[in-house]
Amino acid sequence: MPYDAVITQKEADRLLPYLEIFQDPGQTLYTQVNGYICEAEPIGAFRKELEETGFLMVFDWKSWIREHEMYKDVRQNIQPHIMSSDVETLRKLLTSYVRGDRFSEGLFVEVVTNGKVVQILERLKELRSSLPE
Repeated sequence: MPYDAVITQKEADRLLPYLEIFQDPGQTLYTQVNGYICEAEPIGAFRKELEETGFLMVFDWKSWIREHEMYKDVRQNIQPHIMSSDVETLRKLLTSYVRGDRFSEGLFVEVVTNGKVVQILERLKELRSSLPE
């Protein structure tokens, strides 16, 4: 799927099952091997769905995250911002987390385990009906 894809209800439906997976306290999301964080299968599968659905975008994510300082500190409570975001902002935020993980290993696992990705998926679920079919 291209990086400028229009996200439809169909693409959202491929991502939304991960909401339940990431909310399951019994779900193993990562392991540590020799001090390194290794993503478990659910996170790898979610990354693959993000790519295949075209949810990730090509844009200057570093500049965007600098301009949207509130999203930079992943330990900060940004739920009110996420829950009022449009789909483009959700896409940019997830793209920034995925790309940022290349420079800060473990970042993506952190945003999954600290609930940021759950919040993004909850907002996507709210917006689903407004997406094209």
